Amino acid sequence: MLELISTKPELVKALIVPPDFPESSHDTILESIRRWYVLSSPLFSELDIFNTGHPFALCDMPPIPKWDPVEGFNQRGSWLLLPFQHPENIGSAIRSAAAFGANNVIILKEGAHPFHPKAVRTSAGAVFRVHIYSGPSIEALPHSLPIIPLDPSGDKDIQDARFPETFGLLPGIEGPGLPEQWKTRAVKIPTTNAVESLNGSVAISIALYVWANRLNLARER
Repeated sequence: MLELISTKPELVKALIVPPDFPESSHDTILESIRRWYVLSSPLFSELDIFNTGHPFALCDMPPIPKWDPVEGFNQRGSWLLLPFQHPENIGSAIRSAAAFGANNVIILKEGAHPFHPKAVRTSAGAVFRVHIYSGPSIEALPHSLPIIPLDPSGDKDIQDARFPETFGLLPGIEGPGLPEQWKTRAVKIPTTNAVESLNGSVAISIALYVWANRLNLARER
């Protein structure tokens, strides 16, 4: 919350605090928010669904513009195309996107809402720092776009993948994975046979690390 207040104060409309919130906990960042709502303990507990006991921010949800596949990826770098149905996976993937500089995220039709409380919490506030768009179904993504699908059955190792200057990174849906038409060009992250596959958000993190590391090496040459 403190990071959100310090980086995106215009989104924060008020603080919601428990009745026993100590005066000594007030700092300059919290005091920059002029409107405070002090709730009774039962009401605060009802809203504090994660049982943190800490104040939380009342925010305006940023708009989520629609992404037009016809326009493609109109900014350089890596774009994430997320079909994850679990909010925690959406939040985790967005956190990795922010960490590695992939600042454009498209939530596909199958995906959970990026501002679901669990997504916001798992992202550690990163949902407010990247550009989020809503997109079509994973089945409707044009094959003409420079998209790198991730799948355990891919023929090419992620270390050998070629990352275009601008591209989309596409993991599969939890459980079903990628549609068959995307598996033919998928890259894989090799693992042992101890597990069937990696969690989708973990795979995203590894792929983004490989991309960002390669980008950094290219800049140093």
